[in-house]
Amino acid sequence: MIEVKHLQLITAIEQTGSLSAAAKELHLSQSALSHQLRQLEDEVGMPLFRRINNQLHFTAAGKTFRKKAAAILSEFGVLEQQLEDLRVAQLNTYIHGYSNAEAQRLQDQAQTVADFIHRDSHWPANESVLEAGCGVGAQTKIIAALNPESRFTAIDISPQSLQQAEQAIEELGLTNVSFAAEDVEQLSYRDNSFDHVFVCFLLEHLPDPAKALKELRRVLKPGGTITVVEGDHGSTFFHPDHPAARKAVQAQVQLQHKNGGNANIGRQLYPLLERSSFQEIQVSPRQIYVDDSKPTLVEGFIRNTFTAMIQGVSEDAIAAQLVTPSEMQAGVDALLRTASGGGSFSYTFFKATARK
Repeated sequence: MIEVKHLQLITAIEQTGSLSAAAKELHLSQSALSHQLRQLEDEVGMPLFRRINNQLHFTAAGKTFRKKAAAILSEFGVLEQQLEDLRVAQLNTYIHGYSNAEAQRLQDQAQTVADFIHRDSHWPANESVLEAGCGVGAQTKIIAALNPESRFTAIDISPQSLQQAEQAIEELGLTNVSFAAEDVEQLSYRDNSFDHVFVCFLLEHLPDPAKALKELRRVLKPGGTITVVEGDHGSTFFHPDHPAARKAVQAQVQLQHKNGGNANIGRQLYPLLERSSFQEIQVSPRQIYVDDSKPTLVEGFIRNTFTAMIQGVSEDAIAAQLVTPSEMQAGVDALLRTASGGGSFSYTFFKATARK
């Protein structure tokens, strides 16, 4: 079978004029390059070069191969650039960005809401779980520790986030997780590859969540399960109520919509899974209610999770003219007042399970 490496080999020989120089260009030993060349000539059934006076000359077949190889490699280059452009475009739809502060917020959020979300996040021993959109590994750390005998494959489109996630798992000494750079809408895995799929806070950022769910269903084994966790900003209420706080929250909802996402997607999990041909769908609301009797949640959720999230999108929301700087600051201040004694705050996550 003719492979890309053979096309690169012929192109390198043409450009350098010798086998030794081509081997150096391709970071191969000369014997390895000669072996690949023999394989290629055996595959095409005729010689591609002749050596005359210590110089390489293309045969008629070699000239044809050389021309086609150059054209194909050029198309590969165009394809790689287009895919990179799409990857960057998808990264740009993540409104929270990839700063260290955002990474820390995600870690704080995961730990704060773990008991609400993951009290039933359990999978059988020795079965495979694909975590789609693992980000910096905030949820990965929790589910991998809760299921030490399950095998996790954590994927994300951001190499930067994957590096942080892998480091976080290594620091915990967990050995049941592997990582891979993947686009959830176009996975490289074969059909029916995984026993289970886990998705948390990913669909809200996708312009076509149903497309991602159908692709995840493809790689799920028959009878396998999918677990999806998403939030819903429309479920937010607080005391003292304040129009500036509500406007700041709405600015984030509008900004996410502008970027192709949906901050209120939690309420849509059932129809999304149903349209994606999943069966046995069950949706469980996970309400977090915070008041002065829960100081850990006051700090962990009101301050470090929700208000920090609104603060994190302030610049982009202002730049998009969804809110003025003074309105955003007033909104953040009003949200923080709910955590300053005598206040309360409520938010609902939705956790859905279904079967292929």
